[in-house]
Amino acid sequence: MSKFTKIAAPALIAALAFGATVPAQAQNYNQGRGYGYNNGYNDGRGIEREISQLERQVARSDNRDRISEREAAGLRRDVAQLRWTYRSYARNGLSSGEVRNLQDRIQRIRHKLQYERHDRDGRRW
Repeated sequence: MSKFTKIAAPALIAALAFGATVPAQAQNYNQGRGYGYNNGYNDGRGIEREISQLERQVARSDNRDRISEREAAGLRRDVAQLRWTYRSYARNGLSSGEVRNLQDRIQRIRHKLQYERHDRDGRRW
């Protein structure tokens, strides 16, 4: 094997591998998730829909006795505070920071609900 082949082949393989990974790194990972300022959340309909969905999930879990009354009351309070914050933010339109804050709070409440469903102790955090 010639000296050129020993040097050029690995360099060519490395360049091809690098070229294949760079476009993947540049991909927008929020695409398709509905998160972010320019993906329908700046008008608030997506966040409002998620808050309503959370309310239904809490009510369904309570009705099916998957969570205790006390846990349900705490989660309802969390959702009500989230809805109040959303309405407060939405008066002047949602900024990207407000959208991020609301989305984080939605996720925290979802995690709390899931935790309460599986803790089997009947108590609030």
